Amino acid sequence: MRERTLGLLKAVRIASQALCAAGFLYVFLTSRDPFAVVQNPFLRWDPLIFLTNPRADPLFLLPVCALLLLAVVLGRAFCGWICPMGSLIELSDLLLSPVRRRNPLAIRSPRPRSTLVRFPPALVLLGASVVAVYSDAGLLPFLHPNVWIVRICSLSLLGLAFLGFVVIASAFGRRLWCVYLCPLGALYGTLARVPLPRLAILRCVRCGSCDRCPMQAADASRRTILAHQCTFCFEFESNCRVEGFAFARKAAWRRDKGSEVPLVGTVFDPGRRQFLIAGAGLLGGALIGGTLGIVGARRTDGGGVAGLVSGAPSTVRFAALRPPGVIEEQTFLRRCIRCHHCVESCPNRIIEPAGFEDGFSGLFAPRLHFNRNGCDFRCQVCQLVCPNQAIPLQALQDKQKTAIGLAIINQDKCVVFKDRKPCLVCEEVCPTPEKAVVFPRQEKIMRSSGPAVLKFPSVVESRCIGCGICQANCPAPDPAITVSRLPRGHS
Repeated sequence: MRERTLGLLKAVRIASQALCAAGFLYVFLTSRDPFAVVQNPFLRWDPLIFLTNPRADPLFLLPVCALLLLAVVLGRAFCGWICPMGSLIELSDLLLSPVRRRNPLAIRSPRPRSTLVRFPPALVLLGASVVAVYSDAGLLPFLHPNVWIVRICSLSLLGLAFLGFVVIASAFGRRLWCVYLCPLGALYGTLARVPLPRLAILRCVRCGSCDRCPMQAADASRRTILAHQCTFCFEFESNCRVEGFAFARKAAWRRDKGSEVPLVGTVFDPGRRQFLIAGAGLLGGALIGGTLGIVGARRTDGGGVAGLVSGAPSTVRFAALRPPGVIEEQTFLRRCIRCHHCVESCPNRIIEPAGFEDGFSGLFAPRLHFNRNGCDFRCQVCQLVCPNQAIPLQALQDKQKTAIGLAIINQDKCVVFKDRKPCLVCEEVCPTPEKAVVFPRQEKIMRSSGPAVLKFPSVVESRCIGCGICQANCPAPDPAITVSRLPRGHS
């Protein structure tokens, strides 16, 4: 390809990256406004995230298939042209380039490319992530690049820690996360191994310009471009003295007047060994994911760290409170990618990421806290922004009937039982059409202001949806009515 064409392609790629990054930021910032709910397409239509909750809806299936087809034809073009995490890493690499040039430990594009570039650890992480999707010990929330960039934009401690990792990595090499660790890139790279015409080196004078490849995909010593690493960045191709790059099948070589030119094109053959090693990496990752799944299966709901480590049955009986619509705890934990869109979007700020109190499988999963507010009876924001419907999207009338938990009155804390003072707050704020808080027992009392009726509250289990509004508004110093995820008919 000519220098002018390559320069134009590079400019288009940079424009595409800027446009996609701007689109991602717009979607993220808009999703924080509960009155302008939008869904994040970078998560909603991601092939790996799709595996957490596959469904035949064309609105989900067709974009996923389109991205997979793009990877078959153009390899990791998504990584170089669309991925917002890739854009952030490139920006970090650009800003840290002076540091990298002075760093004696920086990667200097070794020749030939190392085995870790040809068969990156990301293959193992990909295999482990895919298998672990179907277990309680999901790895995808901790490895997916577009989940991490949501956390970075949220300015969470976890996201800022990962941003620090990206910055430090930029001081040692370009796009190190993308080359070695990204499971999404490994998926697209695996599809790029399909024998189709790829960007190839058709002429070479060993000028060394290929060493500028940020993905270490161009291997001038072997006259090859590693299709599973190439993102079509077009950063160095325009500097080729003999315009030696073109889309073609792999070719045999002969020397001609100081340069090397292809003989008759041969059928693309990446070699049986390469397929075997790549397959072994995926299989090894699958075994790791399966092992983690078996370990995670030994943990019971809400088991905590002790239950996870020892494998013993947990003494904690009930799971954390989850966003409205979540019924099956284990199904939710397998599907939730911990993107925290629900945390950022909740207008009442009642959704928070969990720590180790729910064990490893519940780490960073959203849970509800009703200390300040309850779940609005007419709100569905968390259901609307969830990219893979780990929080099921329900009709409003169904959401208003689905129990989050059950309110329980502690008579030792309630001012009516404890201090014999009249209080009707929990009944007044209850949003259900038939009040879940009733007063089956009443007593007449005499106060300084005259006779009064003391009403003792009780919760009707069949009416309570566990919205937490009563808990948030309870006037007792330590709320006397609290919501727990207890089974109906508990004693």
